[in-house]
Amino acid sequence: MAWTSGILALAALSILRVACAEEECVDDGTGSCQAGGGIGADSVLIQRAWSQDSLAKDGPDVQAQAESHAEALARSPADYDCNGDGVPDCGKWNYRMGMCENQAYCGHMYKLGDWNLGLSCRCRRCDDPAFQGTAFGDAQLQKPDGSLFDAMSWSTFRNWADHLDTCAPWIMPRSDGDLRNALAYARSKGYKVRISGAGHSAGGIVTDGKDANTFVISLAEYATTGEWQFGMRDMPDGSKRATVNAGWTQAHLYAKVRPLGFFLPAQTAGYFFALGGIVANSVHGGAYKAGFVHSYATRMRVMLYDGSIKIIEDEEEVRYWRCSFGMLGIILGIEFQLEHREQLQMYSVKKQMDGWSAESFWSFMKQDAEADVPGDIVPEGGAGSRKSWNGEYFVNWIGSVETPTVLVYAQKANSSVDADFNGPLGMPQNIEQNYAALLDRKVTDDWHGRMTWGEAARRDGSPPIEIMGLDVNDVLDAMKWAPMAKIMSSQAVTNIPRLVRTLGNKVNDGFFLKDSAAALAAAYFVEPAKAFEAMDYFRSVQLASRGSKEFVWNLPGEFRFINVQDSAVLQPVKAGLWFNAQMISFADLAKDDQAWKRDFKKVEDYWVKHLGAKPHMGKLWGFETSPEGEVEPFADSFACSIYSDETKAKFNEYRKSQDPDDLFFAGLGPKLVTPCA
Repeated sequence: MAWTSGILALAALSILRVACAEEECVDDGTGSCQAGGGIGADSVLIQRAWSQDSLAKDGPDVQAQAESHAEALARSPADYDCNGDGVPDCGKWNYRMGMCENQAYCGHMYKLGDWNLGLSCRCRRCDDPAFQGTAFGDAQLQKPDGSLFDAMSWSTFRNWADHLDTCAPWIMPRSDGDLRNALAYARSKGYKVRISGAGHSAGGIVTDGKDANTFVISLAEYATTGEWQFGMRDMPDGSKRATVNAGWTQAHLYAKVRPLGFFLPAQTAGYFFALGGIVANSVHGGAYKAGFVHSYATRMRVMLYDGSIKIIEDEEEVRYWRCSFGMLGIILGIEFQLEHREQLQMYSVKKQMDGWSAESFWSFMKQDAEADVPGDIVPEGGAGSRKSWNGEYFVNWIGSVETPTVLVYAQKANSSVDADFNGPLGMPQNIEQNYAALLDRKVTDDWHGRMTWGEAARRDGSPPIEIMGLDVNDVLDAMKWAPMAKIMSSQAVTNIPRLVRTLGNKVNDGFFLKDSAAALAAAYFVEPAKAFEAMDYFRSVQLASRGSKEFVWNLPGEFRFINVQDSAVLQPVKAGLWFNAQMISFADLAKDDQAWKRDFKKVEDYWVKHLGAKPHMGKLWGFETSPEGEVEPFADSFACSIYSDETKAKFNEYRKSQDPDDLFFAGLGPKLVTPCA
């Protein structure tokens, strides 16, 4: 399983750095050793299950090693020349990073006879002769050389949490001209083009990797000039709006607007989502009076299938582009409605419940969390102050069965803040420098190496947090899963107040996550009156897993409210107040993927069939059992049932007017707007 090599890699990294100092090699200045010397037994460099303990330290000189290395590459060119251009792309090991050089194309795959680590750095699985003549095998997309368009290659598309790993080339053009040329090239070759944000969607919204003639474009390296890179304008009613590069994240936007006292009306828990991806999907936060973030996009600058650019500003037309899943064209820039807040209070409330009941559930939200929800939704909990404008809730059932711990991360603003609050309410000192420190912080992912956090967030959502402190043998021993799950779920709740305080003191902008763990996540919109029933059933499924040797739930239940506006043609739920129930878990405590998928399906079935729940489109949903007994998400029969035939026809009529060649009509999107079979 993937987590095994990941945890072992963490343990091996320091050993690899020591070994680089001991082993003679030719260093090209990047920390890479093209031709390593002999590795002694005391180097303890592990290549999968094979230890290189048979080679003497006093091996041949460096020049002889280099020649031998080159000969080895020449003997198996297909292993190292990934795109067939005659130049080896792989075959080098980066000892400073403890990984193969050129991670975009090369992975560590040991074969008998590999006498140094570099020789085990081979082309990844997407180097398949069957892909010749397709987008998957196109050298211009695998490694753009600038002759047709200037773009950074980000290898092949996979989503942030590795739920999906495809062979679709993933490129990042740098300008309008490069994007236009990339689209022209796609049309000339008969390819499909999909647009990615930071890759946080769980399924095949971007691409499912099944069509070898589909490639992916990201705006992570894109820049323009003037107001559509960034600008602000005053509106007649005294409010302000910001225009921004759609390839930016919320962190990049807030670094500009927060020092001026402005915010988006709705925001997520973490910074690390691309703005274009947010607007093209059903992304939301925990604001009681605000809806999907896309509702506050008022204008867009877009590129159509033929490379032409236009400004979408008529509200009726903007409705088609909001939540359009990339099926209309490329959103290059977005204008957002902003709101001004003189004061903001970021805080958390944690409570050990006396017991689990509808009364305690609603009482915590209405009284302790001061949620701004109508008191008459249900009689339980009475009527509260309604002073909080935003709330994200977490309940730990695994850690405490009879008296669960519940926590809310909440916000109050302007006149609702507590006068005696022990924390920042206004603008923190040095806020510009604090944003710069966040964006410029150096991070390392296990795929592309070292870069700034701001670059990583734009490219693929920032490196996920690893599960630290877990012993591999404990993870492999199902008898130890229950106590481990209890610790993991409890720690998830315990850490939130610290995260809130940290970002509150530095920037006080409402976000509390700058990094996040790569967890499985599925979320559904439920009528508020059915909120307790939804969470009570989820609790029963979580608790039933405690003795399982197949899968143990290991993170808290999560929920929040959203006040949906009628702002998009492909809106997944009607306007009004909704309760958003979310199930999250690490896959580490599962025997295999089928184990966790069966439990996710069990919860989804109850929420959808008994409570009438609707799915969050950017997360896991649509679990179905195949005739062979396998459970998989994103079933065609579920996807085609989300929108009415009337809505599908309306959207498709407009879509054909914008993309008559169906250049962008690929991925999961077509299943959403095609009639059910």
